[in-house]
Amino acid sequence: MTNNINKRIIKSRKSKGYTQKYLAEILSISLPTMNHYETGKRVPNSALLAKLAGVVECDPGWLLTGEEKNTEDHSSTEGFVLVPRYNIEASAGGGSVIHSEQIVDHLAFKADWVHKELGTHPKNLVLVHSMGDSMEPTIRSGDLLLVDRSKAKMRGDGIYLINLDDGLMVKRVEWLLGGSVVIRGDNTAVSSEQILPATDLEKLHILGRVVWLGSKL
Repeated sequence: MTNNINKRIIKSRKSKGYTQKYLAEILSISLPTMNHYETGKRVPNSALLAKLAGVVECDPGWLLTGEEKNTEDHSSTEGFVLVPRYNIEASAGGGSVIHSEQIVDHLAFKADWVHKELGTHPKNLVLVHSMGDSMEPTIRSGDLLLVDRSKAKMRGDGIYLINLDDGLMVKRVEWLLGGSVVIRGDNTAVSSEQILPATDLEKLHILGRVVWLGSKL
């Protein structure tokens, strides 16, 4: 029985705190199509239902039928979340101007790992590539960076994705007493330290904290 699929889609989406727009982007469908699914004007096919179930971490059978899974059945598929990868590069050098911000694809991460290890919500995460050598050996050019955009993560010293003077870059950021900020790369051979006075902090836009990186061997 497929009655009220739309209501279960709404319930599962809201349980994760996702907006219609955000969920539509993850599923690679248009916002009007997402709206049609939630108003009952259209019914998603089985492949899309399975993908949706993985994103919102629920049983696809429940989405389809409304029947709860037997609590003694432990064979359910492990939950994954899909994180968007953007068509932008964060310079680990002198700075790269943002030319585009299209989502090119999504990568799957274990939901438990995101919640327990990163301590954040999947909707706060984005993926970008690093470019340049000023953060070597910590970050190499071409590394894939997982960035947490939640405000809770934008505190304390760490490696951040920042926008400074219209340049997008990944740098180590340290806060000093008095409100000044030190911005530097780990590769001292090619990167010089920059101190931004508290009076100039409006020039610095912190977009998120780098919480994971993936490298090619």
